[in-house]
Amino acid sequence: MAWIELPDDQATPALTRLTRAYRDAGRATPAVVSALKPNANAMRAVLQMNAAVTFGGSQLGRRREELIASTVSAINGCFY
Repeated sequence: MAWIELPDDQATPALTRLTRAYRDAGRATPAVVSALKPNANAMRAVLQMNAAVTFGGSQLGRRREELIASTVSAINGCFY
Protein backbone atom coordinates (compact mmCIF):
# COMPACT_ATOMS: atom_id res chain seq x y z
CA MET A 1 0.00 0.00 0.00
CA ALA A 2 1.26 3.47 -0.86
CA TRP A 3 2.15 5.79 2.00
CA ILE A 4 1.43 8.91 -0.05
CA GLU A 5 -2.14 10.17 0.27
CA LEU A 6 -3.37 10.60 -3.29
CA PRO A 7 -6.45 12.67 -4.02
CA ASP A 8 -9.27 11.27 -6.10
CA ASP A 9 -9.11 11.90 -9.86
CA GLN A 10 -11.94 14.39 -9.50
CA ALA A 11 -10.91 16.00 -6.21
CA THR A 12 -10.32 19.38 -7.86
CA PRO A 13 -11.31 20.94 -11.20
CA ALA A 14 -7.66 20.76 -12.32
CA LEU A 15 -7.40 17.04 -11.54
CA THR A 16 -10.74 16.42 -13.21
CA ARG A 17 -9.37 17.96 -16.42
CA LEU A 18 -5.98 16.26 -16.20
CA THR A 19 -7.40 12.76 -15.66
CA ARG A 20 -10.35 13.02 -18.06
CA ALA A 21 -8.57 11.13 -20.87
CA TYR A 22 -8.07 8.10 -18.64
CA ARG A 23 -11.70 8.11 -17.48
CA ASP A 24 -12.97 8.55 -21.05
CA ALA A 25 -10.88 5.54 -22.10
CA GLY A 26 -12.32 3.52 -19.20
CA ARG A 27 -8.91 3.14 -17.58
CA ALA A 28 -7.50 3.97 -14.19
CA THR A 29 -4.99 6.77 -14.01
CA PRO A 30 -1.58 5.08 -14.21
CA ALA A 31 0.28 4.93 -10.89
CA VAL A 32 3.27 6.80 -12.31
CA VAL A 33 0.92 9.70 -13.15
CA SER A 34 -1.17 9.38 -9.99
CA ALA A 35 1.91 10.04 -7.89
CA LEU A 36 1.82 13.62 -9.23
CA LYS A 37 -1.81 14.28 -8.23
CA PRO A 38 -0.92 16.19 -5.04
CA ASN A 39 0.64 18.87 -7.28
CA ALA A 40 -1.64 19.48 -10.28
CA ASN A 41 0.76 22.01 -11.82
CA ALA A 42 3.60 19.47 -11.80
CA MET A 43 1.26 16.81 -13.18
CA ARG A 44 0.19 19.11 -16.02
CA ALA A 45 3.81 19.98 -16.86
CA VAL A 46 4.92 16.32 -16.91
CA LEU A 47 1.97 15.27 -19.09
CA GLN A 48 2.65 18.12 -21.53
CA MET A 49 6.36 17.28 -21.68
CA ASN A 50 5.55 13.61 -22.20
CA ALA A 51 3.18 14.41 -25.07
CA ALA A 52 5.73 16.73 -26.71
CA VAL A 53 8.69 14.38 -26.38
CA THR A 54 7.16 10.94 -26.71
CA PHE A 55 5.00 11.08 -29.80
CA GLY A 56 4.80 13.38 -32.78
CA GLY A 57 8.38 14.59 -32.66
CA SER A 58 9.54 12.57 -35.67
CA GLN A 59 8.54 11.75 -39.20
CA LEU A 60 7.70 8.16 -38.26
CA GLY A 61 4.08 8.83 -37.38
CA ARG A 62 2.17 7.89 -34.25
CA ARG A 63 1.55 4.26 -35.28
CA ARG A 64 5.23 3.45 -35.83
CA GLU A 65 6.27 5.35 -32.70
CA GLU A 66 3.77 3.31 -30.64
CA LEU A 67 5.08 0.07 -32.17
CA ILE A 68 8.67 1.02 -31.34
CA ALA A 69 7.71 1.99 -27.77
CA SER A 70 5.81 -1.29 -27.30
CA THR A 71 8.69 -3.34 -28.68
CA VAL A 72 11.28 -1.63 -26.47
CA SER A 73 9.04 -2.08 -23.43
CA ALA A 74 8.62 -5.79 -24.19
CA ILE A 75 12.37 -6.26 -24.68
CA ASN A 76 13.05 -4.49 -21.39
CA GLY A 77 10.43 -6.57 -19.59
CA CYS A 78 8.29 -3.57 -18.64
CA PHE A 79 4.93 -4.58 -17.19
CA TYR A 80 3.19 -1.25 -17.78
